[in-house]
Amino acid sequence: MLDGLHRLLPSARRARHPLPAADAPPPGRTFLLPDLGEGLAEAEVVEWLVAVGDPVEHDQVVAEVETAKSVVTLPSPFAGIVTALHCGAGAVVEVGAPLLTVEESAEASGSGAVLTGYGTSGRPGCKPSPRRTATTGTADAVHEQDAPAPAPGAATRIPLGPSAGKFVRGHRDTPAVTIWADTDASGLLTARTTLGTGLMPLLARACLDALAAFPELNSRVDADRQELVRLPQVHLGFAAQTDHGLVVPVVRDADRLSLGDLAAELRRLTALARRGALPAEHRTGGTFTLNNYGGFDVDGATPILNHPQAAMIGVGRVTDRPWVKDGRVEVRKVVNVSLTFDHRVCDGGTAAGFLRHVVDGLDLAG
Repeated sequence: MLDGLHRLLPSARRARHPLPAADAPPPGRTFLLPDLGEGLAEAEVVEWLVAVGDPVEHDQVVAEVETAKSVVTLPSPFAGIVTALHCGAGAVVEVGAPLLTVEESAEASGSGAVLTGYGTSGRPGCKPSPRRTATTGTADAVHEQDAPAPAPGAATRIPLGPSAGKFVRGHRDTPAVTIWADTDASGLLTARTTLGTGLMPLLARACLDALAAFPELNSRVDADRQELVRLPQVHLGFAAQTDHGLVVPVVRDADRLSLGDLAAELRRLTALARRGALPAEHRTGGTFTLNNYGGFDVDGATPILNHPQAAMIGVGRVTDRPWVKDGRVEVRKVVNVSLTFDHRVCDGGTAAGFLRHVVDGLDLAG
């Protein structure tokens, strides 16, 4: 009878067999998905450019990954032979998750996997791309019928964007204060015509001049050590609206550029951002940000800091407004300029002096 029961319950008999041991990790050093900037927490592997068994050189591009903002190429941080690809094309990989393992020739004997890159405290991994789980269409076009229809009357849940966590962290951890001032932009508009340049290079130049006079604003706070870190170079971030959403390209060493070179670099990075092709080195490392939201027909705003930066300038639209000049009221081109700053890096007097330096520079631009 017991034999009959075992035949009726084959699963019980199978449960007596031990599970196979887990595979040993592949030999070599493992490359983790690095932080790609903008508070992005994950990326989709678009294409592997190497396979298991392939030799790779240091800084050789091994994969293309797509974030919410652009397609980024990833170079290998070391040379050797690829022993494992930890995700397939189409997988969504979290920052800090393993991408591939490379065995270097010098460690052929193997000393265990050594993780390099940007780790996390948890166990990040891979998950299928929503585009790959579609039942119809191509990887680049998911049809309406692919997504399950919500139940009648059900609320719609939309995942927060990748920058949401960064905004919350910066707002929660930073005692941010915003001050603002209006200025006559008539000279600024005249300079734009005379110099044949856009407004952004002139706005950027005014900010860079003010940072030279008030270097406290080009800094960050090391909260762990309770220190103010004053930065020697100015890597200027600027907000650019694209089809992928808001992107903040970074002009590296902006304080060393002439007005003409600054204008050219702003144009170049804006074009790359709008094509979704902004290189990783121009997505991170900003020390100060300029946000010109005048194109949205907004007079003024209170910019939120781009954590861990200490300050951000916001510029509204230029409008015709009554303005007192030489004791007379005239209609002038007026713009609102606002400064949000981390109150730990300076007091209100320093921040006001910085803002005054910016608006005076715009007023005298002509």
